[in-house]
Amino acid sequence: MRFVREEAAEEIADHAALFGPDAVVRTQSCTAGHGVMRKLRRMNEWQGHAAATAGHGGLLFAPASLYPRPTAFLVDTTGTPLHSWSHSAHQPDPDDNPPKNLRGWNHVEIDAEGNLYAIVPLQALLKLTPGSSLTWSADVSAHHDLVVDQSGAVLVLGETPRLVTVDDVPLVVLDNLVTQVDVHTGAVVVETSLWDVLRTDPELRRRIERSALMRRDRFTASGWPGTCTDLTRSVVDETLELFSTGSYRGDRRQSLSRLRRLPESPCDVLHTNTLELLAEHPAGLWLHGDILVCMRELNTIAVVDLAHGTVRWQWGVGSISGPQQPSMLPDGRILVFDNGVANRRSRVVIVDPVTREVVWSWTANPPESFFCPLAGGCELLSNGNVLVTNSAAGAAFELTPDKQINWELTLPIDAYGPDRGRVSIYRMSGVRPDVVTRLTRGHDRAVP
Repeated sequence: MRFVREEAAEEIADHAALFGPDAVVRTQSCTAGHGVMRKLRRMNEWQGHAAATAGHGGLLFAPASLYPRPTAFLVDTTGTPLHSWSHSAHQPDPDDNPPKNLRGWNHVEIDAEGNLYAIVPLQALLKLTPGSSLTWSADVSAHHDLVVDQSGAVLVLGETPRLVTVDDVPLVVLDNLVTQVDVHTGAVVVETSLWDVLRTDPELRRRIERSALMRRDRFTASGWPGTCTDLTRSVVDETLELFSTGSYRGDRRQSLSRLRRLPESPCDVLHTNTLELLAEHPAGLWLHGDILVCMRELNTIAVVDLAHGTVRWQWGVGSISGPQQPSMLPDGRILVFDNGVANRRSRVVIVDPVTREVVWSWTANPPESFFCPLAGGCELLSNGNVLVTNSAAGAAFELTPDKQINWELTLPIDAYGPDRGRVSIYRMSGVRPDVVTRLTRGHDRAVP
């Protein structure tokens, strides 16, 4: 869920007054952050064009390259930096040469007070003040997405290895968890297994179990570890024990990463990448407080009732491939980013959950010119347009209902560095004008 999408129809502040060339920003005591912000401000290097639209207050993102001191930026649609947050808590030691997917922050959100919530992949969820002080750190194997609700609820996706049985075959899978943490302390309140909830739906159960068995067979056929020369005997033995029992000793982040990196992804059956806290559907398909989730590996989005452990609605197989970031529109329809992994072309679609039909879609011209194989996303802005993230290119653009692009931005390599990993940014989010105003009001320090 994107907190900033909840207030959909509000007065938009004057864009030029808020985000003009002389806008000021509160900078943080972070060398990497200062360098990036200086380059953005001095060079104005967001490539492409950015019209002076007033559809949203700002854009929030965390570049993948800023490790070991990750930084999140709030910018306007011209790329002018307005605010930043930075903290190195729980970052893996650079001397260990950690995998790129474990570096920096996976995803970030802000609340109405300007506090930042940042996912340290498979390790923690952080809450930072607007001044980047650490309020709390939740000890959870966080990944992909989180919810910051106006009522004070904080939900985050988690992950744990789990030994299950499918058709009398013991398997270790990565069970995805929905974890609620206390907004004031970060203490874990409750965890719910999506493996358990999703399998209450007969169709989903068959799909999940068939995929789990197929993945196990493909992994076995791969002959791992075979002749791998980059793994020590102890690492192989520990990984095989984990793969057989679901239990691990030592570092949780390292253990989860080892299962994720196995060939044919035998354990990553669900790969849940989205949490969205829902309002009641106009036709009663689901209730207030239900959760919208997206399972990339199953090509499925679903609405689940966590309180009763049931599935209310699910859709996607045969229509979308490797989806990301579904969200409910005010009229009850579902907006979703279809990565299009199967045919190597990405698109943005709207599905009517009542008829289960795609009622609107956007593709590039030509279609194959826009393909984001990993991450990416889309979300409704307060002006009725859609913010689209192309993570692989480190880019974003605003799309109108009549399929026109208002503006597009691309992260400058000079500012963010060439070592950007598989994705330059995981996801970009729109930020309400009132939150931007709160963060920038009274600040008299310009970006150096």
